[in-house]
This record gives sequence, C-alpha cells and structure tokens, in this order.
Amino acid sequence: MTTMAQLFAVGSVMYMIKLFLFPFLKPASKKQKQRIRQYAREREKQLRKKKKLQLKRAFIQKHGEFLLTDVTRKEIARILSRLDMPDVLPEEIRLKQLKYAALGAALTLVAFAANPLFGYICILFTVLMFMIPRDDLNKKLKRKEDNIARDFPAFYSMAYYQYARSVNIYLADIIKDYLPNAGEDLAKELGIILDNIDYGEEFALKQFKKRVQIHYVAKFCDIMETRLRGYDNTAQMLYFKNEIDAYRVETLEKELAKRQSQNTKVQIILIIVLAVYIMAYFLFSVLSALKLFQ
Repeated sequence: MTTMAQLFAVGSVMYMIKLFLFPFLKPASKKQKQRIRQYAREREKQLRKKKKLQLKRAFIQKHGEFLLTDVTRKEIARILSRLDMPDVLPEEIRLKQLKYAALGAALTLVAFAANPLFGYICILFTVLMFMIPRDDLNKKLKRKEDNIARDFPAFYSMAYYQYARSVNIYLADIIKDYLPNAGEDLAKELGIILDNIDYGEEFALKQFKKRVQIHYVAKFCDIMETRLRGYDNTAQMLYFKNEIDAYRVETLEKELAKRQSQNTKVQIILIIVLAVYIMAYFLFSVLSALKLFQ
C-alpha cells in the first residue's frame, strides 16, 4: 500500500509539472510559428495602410479644395454613395487619378528618351490612365443598376398580384416576402426601403426613386405614390406590368443574342486553330516525305 501511495504521489507531481510547467518550457510548433508570423505580417500591413490613409486624409484636409470642383465632387460622392463606399472620399479618387497620370508621365519621359514616336503614343496612354479610376466607378455603378433592372420586373410582378388581390396590402410586407428571392443589389435597395418605411411609405418611395435613377423604378414609385393618395390605379399598374414584362423579354433576348455571338466567336477561333494544326501536320508530313526521297 505504501508503494502504491508513493507511485500515486509521483504520478500526481509529474501530472502537475506537465500541466503547469511544461507549456512554459515547450517550444512553439511549426504551425504556431507560421500563424504568429502571418498575424504579425497582417498586423504590420494594416498599420502601414492606416498610416498611409491618415497621411492621405491630412493632405486632403489641407489641399482638397484645389483637387476637385464642387460639381465633380458631388457627382463622385453620389457614385460612391450608390456603391456603398461611404469611407472613400471623392478627393481620394482624384488622388488615384493623379497617381496613375504621374506613372503615365514617367513612362512617357522614358519612351521619349528611347524614341519620340513611342513618347507621343505614351501621352495618349497617360490620358487614358488618368481616366481609369473614374471609369472603373462608372462601370461598377452601371453593373449594379443593370442587376437591379434585371431583377426588378420579378419584384413588380409580385407587387402587382398582391395589390390586385387586396387593397389592404402594405409595401413592407411585399418586400419581406420577396427579399429571399431577390438578387444581391436589389436586396440591398429593398432593405433600405424597409428602413425608410418607418418614416412613411411615401418618403421611402421618394428616396428609392432618388437613389436608383432607372426609368422603370421611377415609374413604379410614381404609381405607388398615386395609390397611396387613395386613387385606384389598378389599370395603370396592369399597363405598367405589360410594359415591364416586354422589357424583361427584350433583356433576355439581348442576353441570348450576346451569348450566341460569343459562342460563334469561340467556334470561329477553334476552327482557325484546328485549320492551323491540320496545315502544320500536313506540312511536316510533306517535309518528312521529301527528306526520304533525298
């Protein structure tokens, strides 16, 4: 019994040493070291990015009024707001444009030193590089509005049938029913409508029309505002439904034609590649036959 008690005591001491002292003495594993290094690199990268942003904001605060006119600033701010980029300032887009233009100017100087003709060509590329950041924003906005316009007919069809079935239908209930089936861009806009409905449906519709500057969205908001004033405009809603259904069919036909055109181009490229391969095969066959006769 004494021996067993001693063994248990030694085992307990060893277990306590392993539990409390060994983790302090044990070196970190290879995976832990990799995670620590990766975290340190990401942390350092975030600090550099934050410092760079602070310097940029300080420069904008001092000299921002000289970078943009009021009209351009409002236009870029509207695009940034539509793209859900509230943390980006319009002056940052202009600084990005100037950075690209400076890079193009440096390439132009190098090209002029090599060949004047290349220098003149690089001047054109400098102008194009200056336009890249702004064009990128416009393309993103157009892509977002195209996605909304593509998904909007399905939402309006659901709204029309709900209103045609009963007068006592709230727009918020229709939006909540449609949200699980909505695309990402339209779902964000419908979510903003739900937030604004707390201030009234008319206010939410006016803000929706102001944000999304699409013809069919503006017409939908006008129809809903007329209905809120107590007018029975079911016939007008039916006419608009037929119009928007025709637009959806036209959009699908354009997309189908675009895909057919892409498939035709791919087939032509494949045929050209196959023809080149066949010609090369026969050419090498003829050359090998000529070598045999020689």
